[in-house]
Amino acid sequence: MHLIKAPFIYVHTLAILVHMNHILNATSFGLLMGITTQVLMGKADNKLSDLPRLVSSLFMAFCMSMVAPFLYLALLDVCVCISQPFTYVEGKIPALKFIRNLEEDIINAAVMADNTKWEKPRFKK
Repeated sequence: MHLIKAPFIYVHTLAILVHMNHILNATSFGLLMGITTQVLMGKADNKLSDLPRLVSSLFMAFCMSMVAPFLYLALLDVCVCISQPFTYVEGKIPALKFIRNLEEDIINAAVMADNTKWEKPRFKK
């Protein structure tokens, strides 16, 4: 049980929900596109008076089928980055750079301590 991370389980659940939403959005948009195309070509029994309503529905379905899934995918990517913070290049800690800077600071502190005009501090004997 200690090998399974709780946020990673959450990410898998979120991924399933996002992908199912994509499938349902694609199916819904495809059906609405087919209905609008049939009315536009005049092959359906509906009158052309329904065309403006269908086109506006098609536009709204397009917006809902494109904008929301992009947001969901962005949130899914954020969840993946949170559940595995050190696997990506952007999240790596620059430890080698920190160590080099620390070594440089220690050398500079030693040079500064050696070049002072006052007596160096020491423990009393």
